[in-house]
Amino acid sequence: MISEMTDLEPHLAEVVDQLRLVFPVGVPEDDADYGPLLVILSDLLSERNLGVVVEAAFGLDRHVVRNQAAAALSIRKPPAQQVEQLKQRMVERGWYLEDDES
Repeated sequence: MISEMTDLEPHLAEVVDQLRLVFPVGVPEDDADYGPLLVILSDLLSERNLGVVVEAAFGLDRHVVRNQAAAALSIRKPPAQQVEQLKQRMVERGWYLEDDES
């Protein structure tokens, strides 16, 4: 597990900071927002970096996260409306990252 933010590349640390701002208590794997969040992050990050970022932000195992993200993009894909609603709530809470940075 990445224990220090200094271990992250700056653009990944920025994503972690944003996730902690938007989800100050984290997002449990069984939360209704977890799948949509993985879809949103998949648009921004490579598969590897998605795992690294979620591990650093919420303490979840990066390898498990990568598998869950793959499922959220295929067999367990959340409805597009659910993803858009979460994205809007994230923006309202201060999320501003939109571009594919890695």
